[in-house]
Amino acid sequence: MAIIYESMKKTIGELIDGLSITNNKIFHLVDKVQRNEHTREDAKKIQDLNKLRSEYMNAINEFFKERIDIKV
Repeated sequence: MAIIYESMKKTIGELIDGLSITNNKIFHLVDKVQRNEHTREDAKKIQDLNKLRSEYMNAINEFFKERIDIKV
């Protein structure tokens, strides 16, 4: 999990910023899918972004010494 290992190098603000940006990208792609204007690449990108979102959430949980139970 690349993000978790990078969490030691990133501040909590950077982690939250990355999570926010990732969530925004997912939102826009899901909206595109719901309007039936998506491509196969868009669907793949959603899967990749969901994995990245889980990694960010795990890194934030690790930062606060919370239990990591988000699957990637």
